[in-house]
Amino acid sequence: MKIAFLGLGAMGSRMAMNIVKAGHELAVWNRSPGKADALVAAGATEAGNPREAAKGAQIVVAMVMDDAASRAVWTDEETGALAAMGEETVAVECSTLSPDWIAELSGHASAAGTAFIDAPVAGTLAPAEAGDLVILAGGNQLAIERAEAALDAMGKATHRAGPVGAGIATKLLVNGMLAAQEAAFAELLSLVEALGHDRERAFEIFCETPVASDMMRTYGRRMLDGAHEVQFPVDGILKDLGIISAAADRAGRDVPVTQGTTAGFKLAKGAGFGSADQSAILRAYERKAQ
Repeated sequence: MKIAFLGLGAMGSRMAMNIVKAGHELAVWNRSPGKADALVAAGATEAGNPREAAKGAQIVVAMVMDDAASRAVWTDEETGALAAMGEETVAVECSTLSPDWIAELSGHASAAGTAFIDAPVAGTLAPAEAGDLVILAGGNQLAIERAEAALDAMGKATHRAGPVGAGIATKLLVNGMLAAQEAAFAELLSLVEALGHDRERAFEIFCETPVASDMMRTYGRRMLDGAHEVQFPVDGILKDLGIISAAADRAGRDVPVTQGTTAGFKLAKGAGFGSADQSAILRAYERKAQ
């Protein structure tokens, strides 16, 4: 199939490479130059703008940072991808964006006569590279099936969450739960140390209890080891927590746990760890104690 991929950041470049490896014809675009070199060497074609990449494609996938970037990629008057798409194409938005923008973007796609699904992904760099992401798809079942060539190349499983918007709602649940557990874990490991005890030993015992999940065993170890490889930055977590809080405000719901989690990650950003891995939140507590 002919597929277009828009946005070649840390996640997007890996997701796009798996589409190439699956044998599809791929056109790629990225806002900053140089990011497409490895993909071009593997057989992809680099386009000059999103509209050029989308021309003639059956599936167009976007993986960008935020609402503003997504708006530019899809709807820019001169270079937006939707203007090159129609009934023969399905638009797949994999970015973690606000529910409001997903609803608006769905409307733009409908006006262009293009099928649309919101399909954010669960997983970080290693699953993205291995094609083991879990894809949370919102949209018409037929549209999801039409996008399977790309979705199957990028992930190990695609789950239909419901209509358009259900994908991002589910992603906010996943990311919110991850962030809340990390923030609480860093806070409490720091407290163990403040009480004069061995936090490494406390972590070992924690891992033997029913409370421990595989995820927290992994992230707890990354916190204690001071892992430097950035799987997902503190700034990214704060962006997602901001989306959750804004969505909750519009829905008239209180989210005190999310607010407390946000305070924890703001502590990390204030300590200079905004671009560091999310596990650096423990180092922020250490720095504050010093």
